[in-house]
Order: sequence, then C-alpha cells, then structure tokens
Amino acid sequence: MHIRQLLVDARGCSGPLDDADALARAVDAAALAVGATIVERARARYVPHGVTVVAILAESHVVLSTWPEHRLALVDILLCNDMMNPRLAWDALAAALDPTEIVATEATRGLVASTRPPAIG
Repeated sequence: MHIRQLLVDARGCSGPLDDADALARAVDAAALAVGATIVERARARYVPHGVTVVAILAESHVVLSTWPEHRLALVDILLCNDMMNPRLAWDALAAALDPTEIVATEATRGLVASTRPPAIG
C-alpha cells in the first residue's frame, strides 16, 4: 500500500483566509476532485483571526490552516488510495487560496519497499 502525502505552504494568498465557510467549501472541493468520500468535517476559528478546516476522508484527510495576517495557508493532504492524486486536490484548494508562491513537499509513506536491510534479532 502506498500512502501519498502532499504538504503545501501557500504564501501570498489573496483568497478568503478568514472565511470558514468558504474554506470549508474549498476543502470539500479538494476531496471531491480526487473522488474521496468525506466522512466528517470539523473547523475551528481563532481569535483574532485564522481558521483550520479538516475533512476526514474514508481515504484519510485534508487539513487547511490559515494565518490571514501573514497571507499564509498550510495544507496537508493524505490519501491512502493509490489511484488518487493529491496534486488534483491541491489544484482545487489553490483556486480558492490564490497564492503567489508555494512550497510543496510530496512523500510516499506507509508500506513502501525499503532499501534498508532487515533488522536482526
């Protein structure tokens, strides 16, 4: 099994970083873009500003946290279905966040063939 994770720092965002409803719609769109099944949703608003939105998926999760005062959004997309591409989910989020710069890290996690020798003992 290959679990794909995409972490994105979205900087210079001009999207609705303090609008929990709009961000929840964007997270839902990201999940739907890859054909994921949303099991549950959660959101938190912070004082004086900022939002975290989580979509718990049958295939894992999409998490979006924002810092409007810095025009920053951090995204974590984790998908355990090999057929789902987390970059498609990111594309849906990027359309809503409208960043000027992104730093993305993608990893394959879980039960991936290792090049390390087996442990002895």
